Amino acid sequence: MKKINIFPHISLLERYLISEIIPILLFTIVIVTVVAESIGISFEQFSFLLTEQISLGTLIYLHILKLPEFIVFAVPIAILMTTIFVYDKLSSTREIIALQSCGISLYKLIYPAINLSLILSLILFIVNEFIVPVSNYQAAITLEKAMNINRWDIKNNDIVYKELANRNHEQISDENNYLKYFFYAERFSNGKMKEVTLLIRDTQGLKVIIKSKFAEWNQREKYWYFYDGIKSIINPDGSYGQGIKFDKIPLDLSHISSQFQLDREKLDDREMNILQIYQRLLVAKKAGNIPNIIKLQVNFQKRFTLPSSCAVLAFLGAAIGINLQPRIKYNSLTITLVILWLIKIFEAIIHALIISENISIYVMWLPNILATVFGFYILIKKI
Repeated sequence: MKKINIFPHISLLERYLISEIIPILLFTIVIVTVVAESIGISFEQFSFLLTEQISLGTLIYLHILKLPEFIVFAVPIAILMTTIFVYDKLSSTREIIALQSCGISLYKLIYPAINLSLILSLILFIVNEFIVPVSNYQAAITLEKAMNINRWDIKNNDIVYKELANRNHEQISDENNYLKYFFYAERFSNGKMKEVTLLIRDTQGLKVIIKSKFAEWNQREKYWYFYDGIKSIINPDGSYGQGIKFDKIPLDLSHISSQFQLDREKLDDREMNILQIYQRLLVAKKAGNIPNIIKLQVNFQKRFTLPSSCAVLAFLGAAIGINLQPRIKYNSLTITLVILWLIKIFEAIIHALIISENISIYVMWLPNILATVFGFYILIKKI
């Protein structure tokens, strides 16, 4: 019976190129990670060691927890530097020219680097979604505990939630939405909202005002309960109508409760996976919180642009590294730093324009697109 090979055939040339790339790539990832982590948190933690009396063991534990995030940051940089170095090395030993004389195209020579980078992109995406948020959250909680900070005690005054609805009962748009609920509480304490005011509107205007001593969310019944208050009916002419005193009334405020639950989690961008970001994005759209919507959209797109940059930078690095004039020497580190500096400046400009609502969120893909086009241009010129 013929043996079935579930793995694609890897040629001798591809094996050779991969064997050249992998050792240098792993070494570069380690070096870039160590440098990035040292610059990113070591100096800050050294200050904590002196000023906040945090133990050395806690700081080492924090370094371990933050390691996945810095590895994710280091991989695209490492693969760019590695491909430039490896293909420049092959060029300097005239192996590229020898392979070309055997009829092997430059495109085929960079296939192994691209294939390897695609695998790394998938691994990077998985690590960035399932490991990095958890480790970042644990690191934040550990540091806060060591510094006697409780994030759940922060921003518990003047709490505001809004819910928008659509006049046509369709997807919310800026033209057709209106404010349906406005929820305000003076403070949040012991699981309860204190001194609560709730405005209820429809397409015609304000209909009901509820003022309550306190309100709480019942997780089991999925209702908000308002206690010891007055429910005021608003007449069509805007005047106050009947005021009804109550001891306890339930209200179905599903979107307000979603905002409340997400707000109580108090997760920042680095502590959320892509599903949590998407969930918050839906809630922010319902609440009409434009700055938060843009911020979440940027974070959502980054979860895809970062892993895809591995393949883009691998292609660009290989195109730059292939040197058909071996007398011209490349410095892979210098080229890498220049490219990264240009990309980061470009990304910063794009980010500022997106935040100011001057360009579409999808322009975030432009650096990857331009880097790919530039790589093709360089390769075509060399061919």
